[in-house]
Amino acid sequence: MWTRSQRNFAMQWLAVMMNLVAVMFVAGEQCSAPVVTTSLGEARGFCMHTRKGHSIAAFTSVPYALPPIGDLRFKGPVAVTAEQWGLGGLDATRSPQPCVQRNPYIRQKEIVGDEDCLYLNIYVPDAHLRARDEKKPLPVMVFVHGGGWMCGDSTVDSYGPELLLDRDVLLVTLNYRLGPLGFLSTQDEVCPGNNGLKDQQEALRFVQRHIHNFGGDNRSVTIFGESAGGASVHFHMLSDTSAGLFARAISESGTALVPWAESPPGEALRQAFRLAKFLGCPQAPSWRMIECLRTRDSYEIIDTEFTYYEWDYEPMTPFKAVVEPDLPEAFLTRPPRAPRTSPAPPWLMGLNRDEGCLKSVWITSNRTRYEEFLSGFDRIAPLTFYYENSPHADVITRILRERYLNQPDELSTQQAIRQIYGDSYFAYPALEAVHLALNSSTVYLYELAYRASNSFSQVFGDPHGDYGVCHADELMHLFPIRFLSEPVSERDLAISELILTLWTNFATTGDPNKPLPLPTEWRPTRTGSRLDIWLKMNSRPCSRDLPI
Repeated sequence: MWTRSQRNFAMQWLAVMMNLVAVMFVAGEQCSAPVVTTSLGEARGFCMHTRKGHSIAAFTSVPYALPPIGDLRFKGPVAVTAEQWGLGGLDATRSPQPCVQRNPYIRQKEIVGDEDCLYLNIYVPDAHLRARDEKKPLPVMVFVHGGGWMCGDSTVDSYGPELLLDRDVLLVTLNYRLGPLGFLSTQDEVCPGNNGLKDQQEALRFVQRHIHNFGGDNRSVTIFGESAGGASVHFHMLSDTSAGLFARAISESGTALVPWAESPPGEALRQAFRLAKFLGCPQAPSWRMIECLRTRDSYEIIDTEFTYYEWDYEPMTPFKAVVEPDLPEAFLTRPPRAPRTSPAPPWLMGLNRDEGCLKSVWITSNRTRYEEFLSGFDRIAPLTFYYENSPHADVITRILRERYLNQPDELSTQQAIRQIYGDSYFAYPALEAVHLALNSSTVYLYELAYRASNSFSQVFGDPHGDYGVCHADELMHLFPIRFLSEPVSERDLAISELILTLWTNFATTGDPNKPLPLPTEWRPTRTGSRLDIWLKMNSRPCSRDLPI
């Protein structure tokens, strides 16, 4: 229970936030085309404006690595050179092409993108950029997009800076290779794997080398991401070769322990063999396989993804992160559950209340698919929940059916399907990850319990239904997600201001409670306690206690 003074402070804080959002459409500050000089050459950007009218100096399609084409396909990224930057300087006003992909979450049929896609975007408050020699460098926030390592991009239409840059931070967003182009592994030195994660790592190295030219502080870098981006962040926390590239981490709805993130032993090589077979390439030796795959068109490679699916779009992520051979440039050489031997950065992580709608909506909103799921559960469950190779698969299926599907009516069954996906894909892996991290890191745990006017359920299978606080719903409070259709309410704006405060406080100090004060203190988790992000800002014990 709150004291009267806490309630009064909360109401005053909310009133301040409401006043802020009520005047957000102020006249935009003046801005002229920004120019920055780096050791690679000059970069010419363009102007944008925040939600409240502040000027942003934007630099888009900034290359951070050589194009991963030809002999560089299926290899780790190679740092960008001055030659690629261009002798006449870099035109940093173009919109970056997404990496080659097809989006399974919206049942996309066509393939889009370009293999030459290793670019990032830099957004900095224009006033700070122009006075950067006199001002303290800004904290840097590097965002990693989600998409199950199958899809996603960093375009301004997807993850623009208009909300975050109303705070004193610098934002970087990036592309990385996806699907088999980013996550193929032969489990040996020919193609060890994790190239998509190594792309992210190279982007972080670029930030370390060059972000000071844009007014950023390379000693105060926070890497944050959602879904596969959140899992990526956790993997960077576990990677020896990512150590020192960032100071803080935020994982939204994804960790390295989720079942769709890491290949179990033997799976990666089986998937590589299947890819080679689909494309008429030899399966061995590894060097001959990769040499042949480099001759195939990138769209042809991505087009094989349909052949991996056994029911609907299942299994959803056929190419995942892998534990690599212990080579000098390896990204990951120990399983994610292995004990840490060194301290980890502070970690802010959490979930949305109804994460499972990512998968469940597409099933329960379609009668045919819903009946197929129930009648074929014994066959489908091991695929969709990633335990098909377990020697105990039959027992697991029986327990899942008894625990979740033994319901009195259809509505309860549909809700249970959402719950099983939320528990399996997100909640229990998150709590296990927190448990493993507590001895080496300060962890702030949250649950987003506020249902906004919009929801990502409208793109996950049903544009009209209410499925709670869906997977990815926190993104609309951090970025101007332009394809969401419903008008934004004042309450939505207040929650957005709250989450922006929490995230940028953490990126600035490592503590979400400061420098901007909150109506109640968010303490690091010790026994499974979390912060419920809702209008009341109610802090209470987690409903699923950690086994500590």
